[in-house]
Amino acid sequence: MIREIFSNPNALNAFVLLAMGISALLVALPVHEWAHAFVAYKQGDPTAKLSGRMTLAPFSHFDFFGFLCLLFLGFGWARPVPVDERNFKHPTKSQILVSLAGIFANIIVGTIFIIISCALNKFVPDYATSWGIYGYALKAFLTYAISINFVLVFFNILPIYPLDGFRVVESLSRPGNSFVEFMRRYSIIILILLIMFTYVIDLYLTHTAGNVIKGLTVLFDKFFALF
Repeated sequence: MIREIFSNPNALNAFVLLAMGISALLVALPVHEWAHAFVAYKQGDPTAKLSGRMTLAPFSHFDFFGFLCLLFLGFGWARPVPVDERNFKHPTKSQILVSLAGIFANIIVGTIFIIISCALNKFVPDYATSWGIYGYALKAFLTYAISINFVLVFFNILPIYPLDGFRVVESLSRPGNSFVEFMRRYSIIILILLIMFTYVIDLYLTHTAGNVIKGLTVLFDKFFALF
């Protein structure tokens, strides 16, 4: 994101891209964490709600390092919501639902933005230019919002502690599982390696998030072509 922004020769356009990129982050991250908190509350655990985390207010979920990683590297995270599994009547089922809630929330929000983008492309095909700087900003926001939501989906399904994919694996594993113990002990090293060798995660996200976005865009383009 940052490379694209600062490579733009037009200072105003670069500023708009930066503002829209940050705006998209401040939509996608809170939605993800709110979904975790909401489902945990519905499953009987009020911890996140009592901690003020069952909210869409962006800075309640803000993690400075995770935010910078998303901004500069294209993948990152928010501050995890607190969950107390002792409050769940069915701990395994509830923990899986809570873990997957953020992922599904980002899928829904990302898909909504794809639908909006496809609808605009169909009914106002020149909006990005005919609406001046506002059209340019809207196009940039939709592009970033779609990308970030699906990046969060496919980054968080990785079974690396403390990501959501790991929580699902942990919930389905027996106590003392060697993979779970390994990840709890060495996940920070794995995350550092991913940050150092960003081309690996870029390749993964291109073939997952990128292809899903392309597929959904084609699907909704065909849908709106019926009108």
